[in-house]
Amino acid sequence: MREAERLAQRFHEVYEELAPTYGYETREASRKPWAQVPEKNRRLMIAVCEVLLAELATAQVGGGQ
Repeated sequence: MREAERLAQRFHEVYEELAPTYGYETREASRKPWAQVPEKNRRLMIAVCEVLLAELATAQVGGGQ
């Protein structure tokens, strides 16, 4: 599993775990384990993580934030 996909999966899992602590509850219809998240949604979350990881890597190499 690629790093971006692992990050997207963990983000999804932790988000679902923490949501109630912050007074938010995902709709039952959309609350799914990672393996059951629709493919298009998973690909989008993975793509977002790829961009963010690339930005973080560039910032670290360039001495940015």
